[in-house]
Amino acid sequence: MTAMRDGERKLLVFEEEGYEHLGMQVPGGTVMEHESLEQALLREIREEAGIGEATVKAYLGEYSYLSEKLGHDLIRHYYWLEAELTDDRFTHVVESEDEDNGWIYHYRWTSFAGTPIVLYSHLGRYLDKLRELHDTA
Repeated sequence: MTAMRDGERKLLVFEEEGYEHLGMQVPGGTVMEHESLEQALLREIREEAGIGEATVKAYLGEYSYLSEKLGHDLIRHYYWLEAELTDDRFTHVVESEDEDNGWIYHYRWTSFAGTPIVLYSHLGRYLDKLRELHDTA
């Protein structure tokens, strides 16, 4: 999810309380049986970041991997969402019907300019594509 502030595009990232050693992450989650990918995405953003208004700008791609925890392959889909910039930093307690209910995420909007953004595990897989789309938008 991105937003503009003072003419600069920012990316929404978080660190999970108690798991700061994982580093920066971006919101995401699971598609429920009755949902489309985009419906799930907007629900997850609302649950995990408290952001109720966002616009899906583009589909970035997918990544398949074996989940050792679940014992089967998972497919992660990546999207570019645009939202109004909230506070530069904020904390949100997840409100969901899933295992993450009550987890605490410490968010911040970070700049695409300067130091490269490093996200946990495969989460940064499409950052270059997101940058390219921003540059042409």
